[in-house]
Amino acid sequence: MNWTPRTGREGFAVTLSLLAVFGCSQPASAGTGTGVLETSAGPYAFTPVMCAIYREDGVDDIEVGGPGTAPDGEEFYFQLSSTGNELTVDLGVSGPFASADRNLRAGRYVSQEFVLEVMGRTMIAPSLVLVDQSGNTVDDDAILTLDCGG
Repeated sequence: MNWTPRTGREGFAVTLSLLAVFGCSQPASAGTGTGVLETSAGPYAFTPVMCAIYREDGVDDIEVGGPGTAPDGEEFYFQLSSTGNELTVDLGVSGPFASADRNLRAGRYVSQEFVLEVMGRTMIAPSLVLVDQSGNTVDDDAILTLDCGG
């Protein structure tokens, strides 16, 4: 069997899987976590099915993912990486690694760097600047609240 290193989202999933296997993360308890991205268009509510939290040398490494429902009822998949300083809402899909033609994004490389305030397994990211798949600003003051459950 040949092993080929993967990059991009596939590599991200492998890394997260390895973290969970080796006990370096704290996965969300199924169905106990909640998340809401409050936007000017309304709340994007989701349930984190993966919530890996790892702290080393005073730095939080947080990876969150889960399906949700947009204000208009459309399904989406939410992803957050604290180390990448990126947040993505893939619209029209319900799982990770699905191809989404439309999305909302925030973070260092697409709009504006955000701060993720962490209190145990609860987090908030105020003043998010969300852009669409074309880079157009759709909200300049969104707020993410996240509880990974216990």
